[in-house]
Amino acid sequence: KQWYQRRVAITAGMEGIGMKPVVAKKECDGFILNRLQYAVLQEGWRLVKEGVCDAKDIDTVMTGGLGIRWSFIGPFETAHLNAPNGIRDYAERYSKGIVRVSNTFGSPEPFQGKTLSDMAEYLESEMPVANLNETRKWRDEILKQMAIFKQSMPAKP
Repeated sequence: KQWYQRRVAITAGMEGIGMKPVVAKKECDGFILNRLQYAVLQEGWRLVKEGVCDAKDIDTVMTGGLGIRWSFIGPFETAHLNAPNGIRDYAERYSKGIVRVSNTFGSPEPFQGKTLSDMAEYLESEMPVANLNETRKWRDEILKQMAIFKQSMPAKP
């Protein structure tokens, strides 16, 4: 019972500052957000390592595409809207291709070697380590403004 009271208090506190917590239905290694983030990081890393694109391209795809979309509708909602007749239609149309591409992902990659050097060179040129605190403050302000904006968005029909 004590764990439940703590969960309720933590959830209420998070909601009180505009966050939208979810509670895992069963235990797993890592937070749900982190697991999803790691999946994106791993595939981005692999694409960079294999020379498909560079790190800046991955950041552009996320900030100019998926990130914008996923900031107000999730990946499953996106899929549901991306086929004329919803998620069942999406699964019928795209499942084979998704499985085919997913089978090429391979094992998790350690973040090291030339890929890490290339990634660090890109990131340190875009966001010098000496300025990270300033960049974090900028990020936090943008996140705050986005949270305020999301509260004013119209509800989904």
